[in-house]
Amino acid sequence: MTELKNYREVGIFDLLSAPLNPIGAFDAEQFKKDARKLIDDNPDDKFVAVDLTGLDFVYSDAYNAFVQFQGELSGKGGMLALLSNSATIADGLKKAGLDRSLKVFAAEAEMMSFSLHSHGPAEPLPPASPVPEPEVAPVASQNVHSALDAEQPRAERRTGHNRRFTKSFNAVVKDEKKLAAKGMNMPFEEESSSGKTVFFIILILLVLGGAVAYFLM
Repeated sequence: MTELKNYREVGIFDLLSAPLNPIGAFDAEQFKKDARKLIDDNPDDKFVAVDLTGLDFVYSDAYNAFVQFQGELSGKGGMLALLSNSATIADGLKKAGLDRSLKVFAAEAEMMSFSLHSHGPAEPLPPASPVPEPEVAPVASQNVHSALDAEQPRAERRTGHNRRFTKSFNAVVKDEKKLAAKGMNMPFEEESSSGKTVFFIILILLVLGGAVAYFLM
């Protein structure tokens, strides 16, 4: 029997080269033959992959062949994987509902990493931890204080017993008016009292003068 030479070992995977038909498209029928021979000749190998690098698309018959060998290998605790970085192929797998059942590697380095971290048959890779977003340091701005002041409620004006002052402006004005009026009236009151005193003194002098003149006559 002719030995199959269109594959190479990458980690735990036997990586098959993609067979092409005369027009350069993926040959699904030839792939089935190559995969069958590889599996039969190496019954202990449970991890098989096909190299689709350089291909932008595959037809539905290729998807059917992938599903066929994936079911067979997963039954033995292995898997069928694809090596491709084509967005079109990835989109086709998603539309066919095969994006979860078929493992896709973008580079051989990923296959090696998977092989090193694989501790059991068909053990899925641990989910990647979410990368926390870096904290953005606050940027100083001239409008920070004004914005904060605008958000803070203004203190209400105190009324009643909570007022700080006991006299209002109007009360002060009224008191000043009373004091001014009192100051203006005081001179007149003093002048009125002095005039009355002088009048009585003159009146007494006249009475005395009249009495003296009467006795001298």
